[in-house]
Amino acid sequence: MKVQKLNLWQLSAFEDVELNFCPGINVFLGTNSTGKSHTMKALYAPIKTLEQAASTVPLEARLHEKLANVFKPDEGAMGRLVHRRKGQGQGKIDIQGSTGDIGVTLFTTGKKTLEVRASTWKSEASTIFLPTREVLAMYEGFAAAYQDRELSFDETYYDACVALGRAVLRGPRSEQAKALITPIEEALGGKVALQGNRFYLVRKDGVMEAHLVAEGLRKIASLAQLVLNGSLTQKGILFWDEPEANLNPRLVGLVVDMLLELAGRGVQIFVTTHDYLLSNKLSLLADYKKRPDVAIRFFAFHRAKEHGPVVVNAGSTLADLPDNPILDEFLRHYDFERTLFDEAAAGGGK
Repeated sequence: MKVQKLNLWQLSAFEDVELNFCPGINVFLGTNSTGKSHTMKALYAPIKTLEQAASTVPLEARLHEKLANVFKPDEGAMGRLVHRRKGQGQGKIDIQGSTGDIGVTLFTTGKKTLEVRASTWKSEASTIFLPTREVLAMYEGFAAAYQDRELSFDETYYDACVALGRAVLRGPRSEQAKALITPIEEALGGKVALQGNRFYLVRKDGVMEAHLVAEGLRKIASLAQLVLNGSLTQKGILFWDEPEANLNPRLVGLVVDMLLELAGRGVQIFVTTHDYLLSNKLSLLADYKKRPDVAIRFFAFHRAKEHGPVVVNAGSTLADLPDNPILDEFLRHYDFERTLFDEAAAGGGK
């Protein structure tokens, strides 16, 4: 099942936006506080809830709990996610998939806090959310602690730990996975291994605990583990919040290559990024049609007015976007550099 369309009405930073996604890689761009991560969570929480097996707990109760744990509003008050909270406010999430839909309404007042209007979505594979901070180092004991105690981490961290802990595949699927992660293991200089309740990086020169490995490499290692244990499979969905965070720029190219390979194998991908290299490389590949088998689409989140609602523009390349904060900042940096050069040249001529 692929996500085709999302409509957010009076939710989070949005008044009314409609996003039409591609089946490959969907890239979210924008300054801080423009709703990029909230958009991914608004997609992830309902899809993940319906992905789980049937339960005696009513769907509305399960979805309310999932949204509350993923967004973490005070005391689970889902009405806080509604854009306009005065009076009888409502916010809506509408997700349209290739063969099913999800429709949810959130209320700010009254006994009913959430209503499910449509729930025909049927997941075909796992849905994975990788938060900004990597989870490989925190894996040990985190799942148990999350279940027993109130932690400040939202539930995407718990879900990621559960996915990482799955057993490694065997058989033909294992061979396919190994072929996919070979470039990752070359960059890591070894293989990822779960021993007991802790992750390690196994190298030729010895074994190193995951928390002793650089954070950027741990993010890459997490991706390798999710491929090896089958969590990232054909027809699955990957949400990755700022993959470039704490990542050496030399590894950004590897991340792009992995995203392309996963998308080429049928994984639908959503990423948020502030990184020029990541976004520009994907845009160039799309512009020059270097991977015609992988659809790529860009979404620019911005506010037309300060403190106003967020609007979203979409395009097949970065050049199609009327507002691109990453490129705008690079142009400002170029102007700053040029000004310094001109001032220095003028001063030297006196």
